[in-house]
Amino acid sequence: MKLKAVKEYHGTPISRKLASNFIELGYGLQVEGMVAEMFFNRSFEPFYPYRLINKLWYDLLDDENDLNSRCETDWRVFDWYHSSYEHNAWFAFPGVAGYQPVCDDSTFVIGDSPGHDVHIRMTEGGCHGKYAMRVVNREKTGGLAQDGKYCFAGVKYNFSGMARFISGKGELYAAFYRENTTDSPVCLVRIEEPGEEFTRIKAEMTVPENGRYTFVLLTPEDSEVEFDDFSLQPDDAVRGFKKSAVEAGAKVAPKVIRWPGGCFASFYDWRKGVGEYREPDYSYFWGGYQYNDIGTDELASYAEACGGESMICVNMYHPYKRFFDYVPPESIGGDPNDKTLTGFLHGRDLLQFADKKKGAAEAAAWVEYCNGDETTEGGRARIGNGRVKPYNVKYWEMDNECHRWFTAEEYAYECVEYSKAMKAVDPGIKIGMISYCYDFDSLVRMLDIAGGHIDFLADRGIEETDLQRKLALIGGYNEKHGTNIKYCNTEWLPLNGADVYNMVPRGKTKKNKCYMFSKWSYALDAAAEMMMWQRYGEMIDFINFNNLANTHSQSVIETPKEGAYLTAAGEMMSRFSHTKAARTIVLEDYHPHRNDPVQVQLSENSDGSALVLNVLDRTEEDGELTLDLSVFNVPDGEYGGSMLYADSLLSMNTLNDRQIKEKNAALTVKDGVITLEVRKLSFTEYIINRG
Repeated sequence: MKLKAVKEYHGTPISRKLASNFIELGYGLQVEGMVAEMFFNRSFEPFYPYRLINKLWYDLLDDENDLNSRCETDWRVFDWYHSSYEHNAWFAFPGVAGYQPVCDDSTFVIGDSPGHDVHIRMTEGGCHGKYAMRVVNREKTGGLAQDGKYCFAGVKYNFSGMARFISGKGELYAAFYRENTTDSPVCLVRIEEPGEEFTRIKAEMTVPENGRYTFVLLTPEDSEVEFDDFSLQPDDAVRGFKKSAVEAGAKVAPKVIRWPGGCFASFYDWRKGVGEYREPDYSYFWGGYQYNDIGTDELASYAEACGGESMICVNMYHPYKRFFDYVPPESIGGDPNDKTLTGFLHGRDLLQFADKKKGAAEAAAWVEYCNGDETTEGGRARIGNGRVKPYNVKYWEMDNECHRWFTAEEYAYECVEYSKAMKAVDPGIKIGMISYCYDFDSLVRMLDIAGGHIDFLADRGIEETDLQRKLALIGGYNEKHGTNIKYCNTEWLPLNGADVYNMVPRGKTKKNKCYMFSKWSYALDAAAEMMMWQRYGEMIDFINFNNLANTHSQSVIETPKEGAYLTAAGEMMSRFSHTKAARTIVLEDYHPHRNDPVQVQLSENSDGSALVLNVLDRTEEDGELTLDLSVFNVPDGEYGGSMLYADSLLSMNTLNDRQIKEKNAALTVKDGVITLEVRKLSFTEYIINRG
């Protein structure tokens, strides 16, 4: 490949927020693996099965075209599996739980201790949620246990819970046993005896060495005790998150983090995720259980800890949301209270999300909670919950996949109403209107309706022609109306399909997208997308990679119980978050396309003192690049850089096996020209000082 640089820019400077990310609550075990809380089902509620859409995205069905095909219940067969995907059962101790398959009828409760007169069962009347766990112990040693606790020596683990005696009396003990053993604890802490009403119990616990342990709450012989609202967290937790999850997030360094969804956002009540008491609930869209331990304060704090800021996706209320996940176009206009209407029922009665005006008021109250000072009701509530300084959340996206309930025009008019209500609280916020689920003609009408009240379009496309069309629409509207609407992409996947490795069969017939997500091929495709967005400058504000963590490796970090690591895509996105490229430069007669296996991009840094050369090679053979830089009068000499590479398109990272490698790279400029050997399966950034 032979290229020549010219003194011309592709566009304005690149937004420094381009490399951003996305967290979705309530989706499988994404956030649960990030958080410091170590118990599975700490409130002892009946487990709500994962819904079909979750199973489809996790690639659990043998045949996605046959929704009645076998569903994989042993997640250990997948290469994305690690310890944070475990569903650890509560069991009667002494006993050993072992691996728990994930089935629709799984309870994750083992009620009887084998060979011992110790029994557990869920009973109504809990103090945190609807249920509590009752332990009936007729043995000298018995109680309630859960395994799967990976603990580190030198770290203090804080246990707390609620307990009350139903019958009997005596001392309680919190204990750690080595996992799969019942003989003798490695840590045993006496707990003050509770009474006949629920009482808070606590213990500080340590282990002698790193490893997997079983937590046991030992009860007195001949007693019945009820428990609820358990918690076990390390003392190095960072605002509800594991220290390792924060450190890994900071390495990726997303500049804007979108939350709480995604699809989950469309049924989210933000008030359930703030304050001291947070009632657990079902994840209405994805299935499984949502404990609400992580909410506004924790997510906004996590974004700050990673060096970024928050973007909140707002639940826009609609009458159809009472019963429906989705109402197809032919049914929109029908009675929203008619459950026989053609559509997809979510299985609940969510009347609280049916009133549009109430929805706008709740969104405005959320803005006030995040951004208000001590003179506002919301600000005082936030301060009362421990955060004095406002979060100053700037970006607010108006719901997710709104075609499920709204017509295009109806949605645009609601964006106006929400914007008025929310900006009345904080005029400085930026409102985003989605632009991906209605056709282009509808988008034109939507912009005519809401353009004066929004600040960015929230898109999802990855095709450059679609991007150019939407940028032209935005640019024309801005020029005509004096507005400054930006393009954002709030949820994107690099589903390229440019090579056979992106869809590798699992078994003989199954093509598995989740296999693709973790691989170096996927990361290289992501680089091509990011380079495309760089070329359009500041009109593109931020781009949210989907997802942040633990999404069957559709993520930039994975957080097993033993630690955390960057995925292949995470390694790549970290590069773009920390890039020195600030403005892209035109290469004569050259414009790469998304599926081009080799791509080159030249930029300058922020002060113009250096050129930044990015070279992407998705092929399995080394190549050669000649780049003429004579127009810039670059001094001859050797210049350094850094290369990410792997031995195969199928390479991936795990906690103990980093197959995505990094090394120093160098190039030589002679007579203003670079002649460079391009390594296969690599992405490199070179810095060339201009003298």
